[in-house]
Amino acid sequence: MPRLPRRLLLSAAVLALVLAVPGTGVAGAPAGPRPDPAGILDLPRGFSYNVLATGGQTPVVSTESGKTFPMPEDPDANVLTPAIGGGWWLTTAHELTEPRPGDFQGDAGKAAVDEQAITDDGDSDGWGSVTRLRLSPGGRRVLESEVITTGLHNLCAGDLTPWGTMLVNEEFPFRDDPQLRSGWAWEVDPVTGHATRLTGMGRFSHEQQALGADGAWYLTDDRGDFRFLYRFVPNSRFNLVNGRLYGLAFDRASGHGSWVGPLDYRDPHADMVARGYDPAVAGFDKIEGIIAGPHGRSLYMSESGATGQPGAVWRFTQLSDQGLDGRVVLEGDFAALSHPDNLRFTPGGDLLVLEDNGSDLGRQPATGGRNQLWLFPRGRAHGGRVFAVVQATSGGDEEPVGGEPTGPWFHPNGRVMYLSIQADPSYILAVRGPWMKGIKH
Repeated sequence: MPRLPRRLLLSAAVLALVLAVPGTGVAGAPAGPRPDPAGILDLPRGFSYNVLATGGQTPVVSTESGKTFPMPEDPDANVLTPAIGGGWWLTTAHELTEPRPGDFQGDAGKAAVDEQAITDDGDSDGWGSVTRLRLSPGGRRVLESEVITTGLHNLCAGDLTPWGTMLVNEEFPFRDDPQLRSGWAWEVDPVTGHATRLTGMGRFSHEQQALGADGAWYLTDDRGDFRFLYRFVPNSRFNLVNGRLYGLAFDRASGHGSWVGPLDYRDPHADMVARGYDPAVAGFDKIEGIIAGPHGRSLYMSESGATGQPGAVWRFTQLSDQGLDGRVVLEGDFAALSHPDNLRFTPGGDLLVLEDNGSDLGRQPATGGRNQLWLFPRGRAHGGRVFAVVQATSGGDEEPVGGEPTGPWFHPNGRVMYLSIQADPSYILAVRGPWMKGIKH
């Protein structure tokens, strides 16, 4: 594939279409992030945050066993749903790949009450879990903290279905997994914590999915190298367990991709390769987040870059059974937007892009050594600006300097954004500010 340009390039004609979404978009946004005395997240004047939960510290009660555990580390996806009895439930997936001191050592629900009553619940008995915070109506005060689902593996980004359940994704299958217990997408009921394996969405390194106006779900494969974009067509719109899975053969020269399949759901990547499609030619370089545009008629996807490239954000249109059209709308150069990951539109219509620089924090001085949150204005040709900077220090080998921001989700009041910070320790934050006003142009 051709090398990505080294400048941040925003086309006026493209952005006028790309970011013209409903919202006020009026002047009033921040001049730039200010140092955070607590060393977690630098924010502009007029914005503030409070910590809702801290990994390894906040106690959570298991709805499966009644036992109390420390809040699991590495929070990722967040979704907000109305809580029974009032207020809101903030449901969070945790991206754990191995047991850590204080975290769940497998499936906490199984080891609950009666060892003789243990039954196979179909998961991998992994360390990925889902927690639930009951919040006040304003969304900034925690009333109750629980863990509602355990036994999954390495949960990454997610989404909310139209009927109010959470989709969570196992990013990396277990290396030794002959029974194919890991590497799936799951549907979690925020009320009961029950997890349903979505077999038809395929077994691969799931990152995220988004629902198009055509009723199909579009899925990204983040194995860390060149992979394909997938399209899942459920047999029933309100039942995502079974359906047909297709892979995208994308032509960068023409900007058009065609769907191939149906594929073998057990290993769709190998099926695409066996059919003659080279992921380095017809795929994308480390696919990350994906979200639907206004009314689901378009998609936005992060190509984070894993081959020395700083990454890009794509916009896809003309979604249909035949294929789709795509073009790059944001391109990074390490100093200006690098390794884009999570995407979300703000209530004011601006595009929020979260960086995941990984080991490049140490290798690429232009990144500034921290992961940043960028805002790109709707309907404008000029570039975005750094909205926030993560200062929390990570204890991991991948990001020894700056923690990673994940899981942005907005409260219906338009004033609060929920954000996960993967660091040491990890945090779940409520970030308050004039999100409805958009970037000051």
